[in-house]
Amino acid sequence: METMTKIRTSAANIDPQGGLQFAVRLDGRGGGQLLSWEDIRRWERAQGPLWIHADAGAADVREWLESESGLTQVTIEALLDPEARPRVFAGRSGYVAILRGVNMNEGAEREDMVAMRLWSDGDRVITLRHDYLRTPRVVLDQLLAGQGPKGAATLYEHLIDRLIDYFGSAIDEYETRIEALETALLKDPDVDQVRGDLSELRQDIVSVKRYVSPQRNALGRLLSEPPSWLQDHDLLLLRESVDQFERYIEELDEFRERALVVKDDLTNLQNEKMNRNMYILSIVAAIFLPLGFLTGLLGINVGGMPGVDDGNAFWLTCFILGIVMIAEVALFRRLGWL
Repeated sequence: METMTKIRTSAANIDPQGGLQFAVRLDGRGGGQLLSWEDIRRWERAQGPLWIHADAGAADVREWLESESGLTQVTIEALLDPEARPRVFAGRSGYVAILRGVNMNEGAEREDMVAMRLWSDGDRVITLRHDYLRTPRVVLDQLLAGQGPKGAATLYEHLIDRLIDYFGSAIDEYETRIEALETALLKDPDVDQVRGDLSELRQDIVSVKRYVSPQRNALGRLLSEPPSWLQDHDLLLLRESVDQFERYIEELDEFRERALVVKDDLTNLQNEKMNRNMYILSIVAAIFLPLGFLTGLLGINVGGMPGVDDGNAFWLTCFILGIVMIAEVALFRRLGWL
């Protein structure tokens, strides 16, 4: 019995079948049909493009890849590698792209980038993931609405475009954080709080840059050595996505430079505050130095000290010390020290 189901529901309502998250046969009009494992095994190229999205850690997925997918062992190992860095290469029967995207999962850090593994030969598209990926689900929702990719090449390009597009949310978040730090410096900031936020932001940018640089190289190779089944229109759209990714990288570099400026301004602010405190202490010491000399001189325990037997001598001494202090303050003001 035919087990294919016309797509009319939401991606969130589709239950995985073991490691198979979902499979779709594209109808060439922006929609498609959901397939089961049995449908996948009976699929033929004449039936139309096939998209399989599966969990790379599932045993049934590995078994299908090794025994029924037709992929080479080298390609399979590259797709299943849990620590794979971004790269693209042409296999014996298809083209592999391993790319990283920002983590859009609830409660996750954006810089904990998750990998999307793609393989296609122009008729089939296989995407694998170890962690939950939003990108395939978003594209699936477009197919559910009948507004998705019409072919395997367009699907391949669309998945990469959507993955890159999500970088924009992380870029906006970093820009908001750096602007908040720059604004805080214009006020009376909590230095420890600003330093902590700045350190966290710089670490986040470094974490993203760790994958961004090799991904730029991988996408550059994809453009310079595209698969033969990628049409000119799809290649043009892919080039636009890669150009957008380049702009995101430039913005990351700009944020890193702005973070260094904030760090320098914060250091200058701390030094300025310390110098101001030291200056105040120096002025206080300068005022009390002559007063301390006078009181020390009057406190020596030798005979002949004036006013020893005079009951008003203490108050007279305090008056004289007050006059000396006032004179010092007036002198410091005249010299511009206060």
